[in-house]
Formats: sequence, structure tokens, C-alpha cells
Amino acid sequence: MQFRSAVTGRARRRGVAGVAGLLAALAALLAACQPPATMAQAGAGTPSPRQPISGQPITLVALGDSFSAGAGNAPYDADAPGCDRSASAWPRLVGQEITGSTVRLLACAGAKTSALTGPFKGQAAQVTALRSLLSAGVHPDVVTIMIGGNDVGFGSTLASCVLWRCFWTGHDNTSLDFVDNQLPGLLRTAYQNVKAAAGGARVVVVGYPDLIPSRSDNICRWLDTTERVQLSGLNDAINRVARRAAAKADVDYLSIDRALNGHRLCTKDAWIYPVALTGAGLNASGHPTALGQRAIADAVATYVTKSK
Repeated sequence: MQFRSAVTGRARRRGVAGVAGLLAALAALLAACQPPATMAQAGAGTPSPRQPISGQPITLVALGDSFSAGAGNAPYDADAPGCDRSASAWPRLVGQEITGSTVRLLACAGAKTSALTGPFKGQAAQVTALRSLLSAGVHPDVVTIMIGGNDVGFGSTLASCVLWRCFWTGHDNTSLDFVDNQLPGLLRTAYQNVKAAAGGARVVVVGYPDLIPSRSDNICRWLDTTERVQLSGLNDAINRVARRAAAKADVDYLSIDRALNGHRLCTKDAWIYPVALTGAGLNASGHPTALGQRAIADAVATYVTKSK
């Protein structure tokens, strides 16, 4: 789910000088309440491979948004500028865990469901790219898809929590209405398109991890109890719709809700990058670090090797 700054609308009300002051104050607040590890320390490098999982090697093709691309964990693939495809992305770590496997990463930061069937950031539609792989003789065993957060605008909702209060524009009602009435059809169609293009491969919809800390674990002063419940509820709603849409499209659904337990956003040992509103940290905000990507990879690798 790509993080976008939610400054623009409020800038019109407060003026540039007022927003600059607000951002300076927020920067100080965020610095004071985030875990002590810097972003570079939290996500540097590729985590060491875990003990290889026994089983036959697989060919995996990964579609989706920044959570599958590995955004926040540079360096990125040079052949897909702006997609933030990282060596630490969980699909590539799955390939390391299942010895001898091959991974093709087609996910792109900022992608919505429309990026599956239309070009995005100079890249071919992800479904088209999947078909091209099959035409070139690459026959996946598993195709994963994690998408939908950008359609809902989860990143801008998170930004609103930091800037003022969650959903200060009324975006909560809009988002929840979208989740209930539009997202189900978008996801079902997306999954059906992926299945039709997958050449008989097993299609696995991977849900989003729960990013929001419990009340007792939360160390961020900007995230109060009400906001924490609202954000967690929206995260859960997206995953609930994805699970139902996967069932209707007759593809697998894998819940990774608990993959980051003990290491969620705003905890002392977070495997999620802290929230930034501007600057170099913006694209990484609210995304898994390399350790977070490893935790997701562990869950996916276990699922695809042990389940039928």
C-alpha cells in the first residue's frame, strides 16, 4: 500500500507557512515517539536466509503493490523505476527458503487493481506481463497477489491520523463505503483475471498483515485509542473483503494477520518503518522492513509447501 502525503488539502486552509510549522512540529513529535532504531538500521540489507524448507522447488510469480514489491528496502531493480522492487521483497525471500525456486516479481509500488489490466509507471499491465512469461516458457507453479490497499487509500488515511486525527476529512465513511460496495467487485474481477492468465498455476491471494499495535504496545503519542481502533478496523475490513472475493473467484486466500505480532507499527521492536510525511522516508512509511518482509515470507513459504 503506497503511502501518500495528506498535506495538500489542509495546506489550502492553513497556508504554506502554517503547514511548514505544522510539519516541523510533527517531525519533532514523530522523532520523539518512534523506536530508537533508524530506518537505515531497521531495513538495511537482506536478512539471512532461514533454514531451507524441504520440498520441490517452485516457480513463483508475484503480483500486487508495494507490500509485495518490498518498498522501503533499497536498492531497487533498475529496470522498473518507481516500482520499488527490492531484493528483500517477501516473494524473493520465499524463493530463498524453498531451495532451487525461481521468482518473478511483477508487483509495483502504488499499484491499484487497475494496474493488473492497464500499464502503470511505464510497466505493462501485470496480467499482461504474466501472460508474457507463459508465452516465453515460464510456467509458474504459484501466482501470488496482494492488492487493494491503494484502491481504498489506506496510506492517506494513515497520514491523516498523524496530521490531525484519523479521517479528519470524513474519509473514514468514504473508505468504508468503498470497501463494502466497490472493493468486492474490483477484487473478484482482479482475481479472476489473474487466474485466467496463470496457465493453471495455483493462485494465492495474500492478505495484508495487521500493522496496528495493541493498546499496551503502542508507543506513538500521535496514535490514540480511537484512532488505533479505526485503523485496525479498516485493515481488517480490506482483508475480510479480499477473503470473500477470493472464495468467489475460486482461488486460495492466505491470512498473514499475525505475521508481525510483537513487531507492528509504533512498538519498541517494530518491523514496520515509522511514519514520515515528507522526504526520503515517505515511500517507506508504514511498510515492512527487511525483517518484516522475512516474517511474511516465512508465512507464505510454509503455506505453499504444506497446503494442498
